[in-house]
Amino acid sequence: MSIHVVQFANTFVARPGNIGMRTHRVLQRLGAPAFRSTCVCRGATVHQPGTRYLEMGWLGHLPRLLNAVRIYVAPRYNHRFADIALFEHFAGRRLDGLLREGPVDVAHVWDTCPALIRRLRRAGARVLLDVPIAPLTYSQRMARSGQAPFLLDDPRLAAIELEAFAEADRLIAPSRFVADELARAGVPQDKISQVDFGADVPAPAAAPAARPQRSGLDFCMVGAIGRRKGALELLQVWDDDAFRADRLHLCGRVYPEVSARLARLGGGAVHTPGFIKPADYLPGCDVFVFPSWVEGSSKAIFEAMACGLPVIVTSSSGSVVRDGVDGFVIEPGDLGALREKMLWFKQHPERIRAMGEQARARAGEFTWDRYADAVIAMYTAARPALPAAA
Repeated sequence: MSIHVVQFANTFVARPGNIGMRTHRVLQRLGAPAFRSTCVCRGATVHQPGTRYLEMGWLGHLPRLLNAVRIYVAPRYNHRFADIALFEHFAGRRLDGLLREGPVDVAHVWDTCPALIRRLRRAGARVLLDVPIAPLTYSQRMARSGQAPFLLDDPRLAAIELEAFAEADRLIAPSRFVADELARAGVPQDKISQVDFGADVPAPAAAPAARPQRSGLDFCMVGAIGRRKGALELLQVWDDDAFRADRLHLCGRVYPEVSARLARLGGGAVHTPGFIKPADYLPGCDVFVFPSWVEGSSKAIFEAMACGLPVIVTSSSGSVVRDGVDGFVIEPGDLGALREKMLWFKQHPERIRAMGEQARARAGEFTWDRYADAVIAMYTAARPALPAAA
């Protein structure tokens, strides 16, 4: 008998990004006759054969609009309450229909929706909850210690997270960093499974050739170029004559607080190309820098390593970087360490290529098929036991 797996993804499936892309990778590996697959989601840009998609239509775009309000109009506005409530309502309606058709064996919930998780468990489903970023208890601790007062410190939202953690049968953490923070928040260790992200590594024949000689280095950062990602700390370090001959590439959406800082910036040149295709753009750079204050696990780091770039990351980035091998791991907010490691690459340019190849090899250990297969193995293990034959 096949296992009916239902994905509840509060995102656009298969859209470049984090959760939607990971959901799609898992759905690509699910196959009949072992599984029946349903995906309840905001929308899907690619429909995987063999999976039934139940989409929100135009309502699925509302959370993006609310997020834009937070970014550009009201930075203190927390859209997550409306986001979760809207998706839980939609998912609950679709769950009613699914249960009329038959049981849901395993539910993979990709957002902290405690009411939805309770309903699923009452219906007899085993629930796996994906935890894409460190719990708010980490951000609260950092904010209250004064290290990062801008991080979200909302007790109501933290309570929703903790409730969802308690209700789910198993939590999927994307990194050791997140797994440790979940345990610190009171989640039993035996309830947490770590499944690292993956990367698409170019074949050896497609590896970039030696870069042309030119003065200075090209440092790059990819993602949401904002305060939480450590972009302001990076610019503070960059505003230094030591980097006058270098170039900094900030790839992705540049948040208003960063744009304002760019207008007053010295140091080397800064390029803001917008959204890029990492496999096309990153091989033209030398060193990837990602000084984030809090992540789950940064897909951008995997992509940079896969392109053969050494990296400078923080311990809160949730990466698989080996300090001193694939690059360097520093503490978030440590401006001295960030400047020191960036200058190290300027002082040791001969190490960039060798360290980048180590990073490429490391990324090759973490494929998306490996990621998806690990998640699917959890579906099989979570399936409720069938009643014994009479």
